[in-house]
Amino acid sequence: MVRKVHYCWFGSSLPPQVAENIADWQRLNPEFEFCEWNDKNSDITDYPYAQQALAERRWSFLSDVVRLQKLYEQGGFYLDTDVELIKPFRLLEHESDCLIMGYIQNCALGTAVIYSPPAHPVIGDVLEEYKHIRSGCWPVNNRVFTHYFINNLPDFLLNGQRWKSDKHKISIYPKEYFEKPAWQREQGFSIHHCSGSWTKSNSQPTNFTTRKLTASYRITWLTRQLRSFRRIFSSEYRDVYFNALLLRRRKTLRPDWLDEARRVAFRSPKSASPVSLQAGK
Repeated sequence: MVRKVHYCWFGSSLPPQVAENIADWQRLNPEFEFCEWNDKNSDITDYPYAQQALAERRWSFLSDVVRLQKLYEQGGFYLDTDVELIKPFRLLEHESDCLIMGYIQNCALGTAVIYSPPAHPVIGDVLEEYKHIRSGCWPVNNRVFTHYFINNLPDFLLNGQRWKSDKHKISIYPKEYFEKPAWQREQGFSIHHCSGSWTKSNSQPTNFTTRKLTASYRITWLTRQLRSFRRIFSSEYRDVYFNALLLRRRKTLRPDWLDEARRVAFRSPKSASPVSLQAGK
């Protein structure tokens, strides 16, 4: 396992609550190196999309590129700064040769917690996509990853359930593992608090610690479960999700944020994919 943890913070100094949250990560993982990537030490020369995000202070979109760069170059974990870590990373060591991710909703992949060995082809492919995003388009990275998995991994079903591919070295967990509160707090690995700290203003984030009192915790669990269920019906992936529940795949989705040269491969499900994973690399 690559014993590094990457996180991003742009545009201002680290707020006290964020710094305290990162200190909690370090206490759980004293053997890991923690790397902060910011305006001063990030090289985005090859990514006009990231340069535009920096100029417009769109910090979350800037972090989408930087996190993938560092995971591809160095490997390790990436965490959003509003992730509350419950368990140490060593518990995932048995899958250290895999790309590890989870769902944020039953019908969308999450990107708040990612583990990758260096040079994993999926990370490389998605990073390459960011060179081809049309000016003025700002797709959230959950969409970028979810589109990629649907289009390029024939065995993948977008059903919110545990999925592992030994062939592609990928391990996907249900939303309760990395993103949402599990019914029993200790069953989850982490909780993503979705604090909105990546707004342009980097406003003061909320408390990142889930209340451990059983009643309060269960109310949080129920609220987020109901919210997640409602989002299925408003999601662009609704049909994909319900087909996946029936073990049926949907035809290729065409990413609407790519430039024309990159989009041409998605005009027909029979077209060759431009990404290296489909090319057998």
